[in-house]
Amino acid sequence: MARKKSAPRGRSRKAPSAPQASATERDRPLTDEELQGPPPREATMMRTDRERDAEREAAQFAETSPELAGGDVDADWQRAASVGEEAPGGTVATPDQNVVDEYGEALGVPRAPEEELRTSQEILEQRDRYRWEQEEG
Repeated sequence: MARKKSAPRGRSRKAPSAPQASATERDRPLTDEELQGPPPREATMMRTDRERDAEREAAQFAETSPELAGGDVDADWQRAASVGEEAPGGTVATPDQNVVDEYGEALGVPRAPEEELRTSQEILEQRDRYRWEQEEG
């Protein structure tokens, strides 16, 4: 019977080492993420007082949001629920919130300047009221 060769006594076997990168892995180009490196210092800095104040303000005015001012964060959205001056339809129109008639006309829903606002349902009912159908016969 043939004996298996074993490591000489007194020497311990080496633990298998981590596989080395193959030639294709070494030659591959680096990805954008690998090339970017660590984030810039500005991105990892602590928040400013202004940012902390904005967070406190958002928590304080939980029932309101910039959405009440049509998404305009520069408007006085904190008081939009009670005063509404800078909210859509208020006395201080934010740019591009005062062209509703132009948008409606472009979408085929023209309105006279002083006409009362009509819902889509009312517009469709009026359309159907004056629709005629061909009589069969």
